[in-house]
Amino acid sequence: MPEQEPRSVVIIGAGPVGCALATLLRRQGLEVDVFERGAESAGTGSGHSFNLTLTSRGLDCLPASVKRRLYLQGSVLVKRIIHHRDGAISTQPYGATNAHHLLSIPRGVLQDILRDQSLRAGARIHYGLTCVDVDPGRPAALLRSTDGTTTWVAGDLLVACDGANSAVRGAIATDHPAELWVDRDTIPHGYAEITMDYGDADPTGMHLWPRDDHFLQSQPNRDQTFTTSLFKPLAGGARHRHFSELTSPEQVRAHCAAEFPDVFVRMAGVGKDLTTRGPGLLRIVNCGPYHHRRAILVGDAAHAVVPFFGQGINCSFEDVATLARLLEKFQFASSGDSGPVAETVAEEYSDARVAAGHALAELSLRNFEELSNHVNSRSFLARRALEARLHEQHPDLFTPLYQLVAFTNVPYDVAQRVHREASEVLDAACRGRDPRRDQDAIIEEFVRHHDRDLTPARRRAG
Repeated sequence: MPEQEPRSVVIIGAGPVGCALATLLRRQGLEVDVFERGAESAGTGSGHSFNLTLTSRGLDCLPASVKRRLYLQGSVLVKRIIHHRDGAISTQPYGATNAHHLLSIPRGVLQDILRDQSLRAGARIHYGLTCVDVDPGRPAALLRSTDGTTTWVAGDLLVACDGANSAVRGAIATDHPAELWVDRDTIPHGYAEITMDYGDADPTGMHLWPRDDHFLQSQPNRDQTFTTSLFKPLAGGARHRHFSELTSPEQVRAHCAAEFPDVFVRMAGVGKDLTTRGPGLLRIVNCGPYHHRRAILVGDAAHAVVPFFGQGINCSFEDVATLARLLEKFQFASSGDSGPVAETVAEEYSDARVAAGHALAELSLRNFEELSNHVNSRSFLARRALEARLHEQHPDLFTPLYQLVAFTNVPYDVAQRVHREASEVLDAACRGRDPRRDQDAIIEEFVRHHDRDLTPARRRAG
């Protein structure tokens, strides 16, 4: 019998997610071709105004060799550093131990590391090719080169890693609207980068200036620079978008001097920074399912979320690991007929990831209130202290939401449900009590409620 041709995967999009997937699939012996509409670039400039934050949830989905390289290039953050209006500074640890940390890394640095790793693994990356149509049944993608010529490329599986404006998702939704629903939205806030000389600040935390409906964020880099971004409500039309009430350099400087007086002197060019280019939009994309036939949506192509929980890239790497695990489980690399196997993998992938992606979108949107306002609230901080102590004493009964989302592999939807149910019990225990003064009584009541009311299924999920 003739030797079977190796199974092939076509990936659209050579960003961090596409390159991470290519690496894992090459380790299974699959032939992998990645097609990217942009030109090849060796630069590490991110082109974005905030770093990506990796946690153990996403990092554990990557090969150990990649994790080592990321830690050499990223900044480990163990806390939030809150800059209050009155000039006071407070800190809030991300978790219970130093193992509960963020790895902050510029997108361009992450991109370069993952691209290099995929090429070393034997993936082929092709640049200057834009996806303009797909055939999920073959599966195949129609690609247009920079000179306008088009060609179909086919494989045994087609994977879209082409971001929030996914051409693959758009083509499927247009041709098969009954098979794939898509909901796109933007929020009233935008973001923009500010050049800030802040190299002598504490490099072990995420610096935040919460100001009710907006906040400033500064993320340390390994080279002692900081990536600083303003998140604020937008005004103006699509062509003349600006931050609300900030239409001139003078207004920008006056605003920043009043809102961020402790660092205003370090923002020499802030007026120009915020008026010479329009703020970026924060997009949300929900869809379902995450596949059609033998075409699969991964990362932002499936679930673009706002950045306020810092989990978007972690969720995307979970997608990657889930898809790779399913391909291995169903022995896709050695399957005699790849079509049925690919469709089974695609269905199981959607079953595993859709609910998690939708939950993260909701969690991320809700966390804006925490970053812009709640971190200043005495009642919020008292509740956090209560939850931390409850977890310390009864880790099997309660885990704070941030810790559950960022530092475990409990699916986002399960984490959301378990925490909501546990919070309802804790709310009942807090009624009529002061969460600062009556911690012992509240915790005792919570344990009694938990033992009486929590079902076995909920205990197992927690």
